[in-house]
Amino acid sequence: MRNPVLTVVTTASLIATQLATPALAQVTTLPYPPPGGPQIQPPRPGDNYAGTLRCESRNNKIQRCNVRTGNRVDLIRVIGGRCSKGRDWGFTASQIWVSGGCRAEFGYGYNYGGGGGYPVPLPQPVGDYAGTIRCESRSNRYEQCNVATNDRVELTRRLGGRCNAGRQWGYTASYVWVNNGCRAEFGYGYRNARPPEKDKDKGPSTGLIIGGAVVAGGLLALLLSKKKKTPTGEETTTTEPVTYPAGPPATLSANLSSLPSAARPSVQNCMNDAARQIGATGGSRLTYDRLVNLEQGNGGWRIRAAMTATYPDGARSIEMYCRATPSQIIQLDFS
Repeated sequence: MRNPVLTVVTTASLIATQLATPALAQVTTLPYPPPGGPQIQPPRPGDNYAGTLRCESRNNKIQRCNVRTGNRVDLIRVIGGRCSKGRDWGFTASQIWVSGGCRAEFGYGYNYGGGGGYPVPLPQPVGDYAGTIRCESRSNRYEQCNVATNDRVELTRRLGGRCNAGRQWGYTASYVWVNNGCRAEFGYGYRNARPPEKDKDKGPSTGLIIGGAVVAGGLLALLLSKKKKTPTGEETTTTEPVTYPAGPPATLSANLSSLPSAARPSVQNCMNDAARQIGATGGSRLTYDRLVNLEQGNGGWRIRAAMTATYPDGARSIEMYCRATPSQIIQLDFS
């Protein structure tokens, strides 16, 4: 005699299985990405580097190690010193740099045969952008998000933290960067793969942006090219800026011991940002020569100082004016 309880349970199980199968298929066979606009796919798991490189800062000096990075560099192993990304080490398309005693081994580039590659934007461009990307600075750390920007990036939505262009975020032709807790979504590139006619001559230096970082207008004046001769032999002065490859922050040489102790954190903040701008415009060194004026006001300090910036074509005497607190730059310019 058949067991009636077993028959009922078996029949119910078959019915439940038949009902569940179509529902599962509907969940796992969506042919399109979910709605909500394009996102950026993260790199595939695994290292898949093109190679590794040891780069070392000796005696706390900046060291540049030339290599084709593919705009992708990861710290694999700290050999010695402090190695904080964006402060003690960083990279460009053609080099890895270290400073402040950082000694480390880095993985760079992409091994395409191993399945690596740039993050790939999904379809469905938003507005006139090629796509959007979310880039987040966690624990106030510097972060780079690789994407072909076509030298156009705009902040579309702030998710958290302070996000001022050139200070907490910026970009190059191949990535968007964020720092100091900025978390945001950015629109990048052009939907039609090229800038509109009115913007076709725009580059990252337009609007006081060089190398994805805001640069003071006074500093751009220092980059004006020298007099050139016309085909007829006449001399003419051009206002087109001389461009040097953007690099890491310039090496800063500044003894602030003679300044009031209360002013030093604010002045140091000014000096650090000035060194960043000198580096972004291709300079390699910034030296503090003498104090012109220093006064306190509005919760911060105002400093005017004579400095020397070193560029590939020689040294330039500049005067820096800055208003700042220990944590914020209010104004910075050069003359």
